[in-house]
Amino acid sequence: MERGPSVSFVSTLNEYCTLLACSSKDLAERSGISPSTLSRYRSGRRTPSYDGESVRKLASGIVSIARERGIESIGTEEEVKADLLSGLNHSSTVFSHRLDALMRTLQISNVEMSRQAAVDPSYLSRIRNGRRSPADPQGLAQRCAEYIVSHREDRELLRETLEVIGGDERGVRSASELEDLIARWLLEK
Repeated sequence: MERGPSVSFVSTLNEYCTLLACSSKDLAERSGISPSTLSRYRSGRRTPSYDGESVRKLASGIVSIARERGIESIGTEEEVKADLLSGLNHSSTVFSHRLDALMRTLQISNVEMSRQAAVDPSYLSRIRNGRRSPADPQGLAQRCAEYIVSHREDRELLRETLEVIGGDERGVRSASELEDLIARWLLEK
């Protein structure tokens, strides 16, 4: 299927289900993804990671159902996978890697950061390891940056933070500038 860049993963997945006239149960069985996970994908309450196995499994299930039903217009598994991936936010993978690197360097635990970020520690852990995308990346980045700056006033930790994000100590004149620098770095593509 040909799509523009603004089409979401949810609408792409639901369009495939409509085109194939298949139920979530059918696709879950064919793809090897649990029905509850597929339901969350279809409703938008959850998105698979950009570099995970779920998208490949969904593409395989979609192509399998299409072949069984004689629908040739679906394309190959790789084409379906690319179509589904085009609706995912690849920048969430970058965010995950960067947040993880920063928290490891500064030795900040999930529990410690999750208190400031107002999220569940297990949710933060899944974001850090790339199994989840943040629902509000800008908000999470800002809250994480605020925590890092307010609780890491030591000069050595400031240097370590700037080393991780590629910043220059001379260019940071205030705590709010450092917060903005960290948040922007987490969100860059």
